[in-house]
Amino acid sequence: MDIVKQIDQHTNRLIDGLLSSSAEQRKSLTIAILGFYFQLPNFEAVLYQYIQMRIKKKQLIADIKNGNVQNYRQAIEKSIANVDVYADSYEEPKPIALFILDAFAGATSDMKFSTNLVKLFVGIIDTLDYCENFSERPAYWNKLLEEEVEFQNEVLRQVKIGSSFNSLIYQQRYAGVAFQEV
Repeated sequence: MDIVKQIDQHTNRLIDGLLSSSAEQRKSLTIAILGFYFQLPNFEAVLYQYIQMRIKKKQLIADIKNGNVQNYRQAIEKSIANVDVYADSYEEPKPIALFILDAFAGATSDMKFSTNLVKLFVGIIDTLDYCENFSERPAYWNKLLEEEVEFQNEVLRQVKIGSSFNSLIYQQRYAGVAFQEV
């Protein structure tokens, strides 16, 4: 099985399938997907460490719903401008931290287009793939990864028929997963 080819094909399905999503669907899916990322180890601490912003989950969700994400975008831009990768004190973020930072940037971006939503979905796959590759239980993570791809395909089917999405689908889906082991 060529996993790279499968992921490329799945990404293309996401791109095609999310093109027809409404702005409301994109917002509700973004909020739902954040339920996955909030379960990653030290989500809020990572954001504070790299963006110097204390995140309150309820406020973030409300801001995404209402399109009030400018203060988050400004904090991200400021933190990027202040990073000096050539400084002796620079420490590259660990992979899980990078997944969190990318997800936060995507979730607080303009929802006019589906591009950032595709990145959020692919980020889940990348996170699970990372867990599979660096865990002592790769079969467990591989199963979650396969189930996630199928789940995302089901989401695409629901987008196509115009369904709305429960904001807790990802939080509930991954409630029992121990990401701390990786």
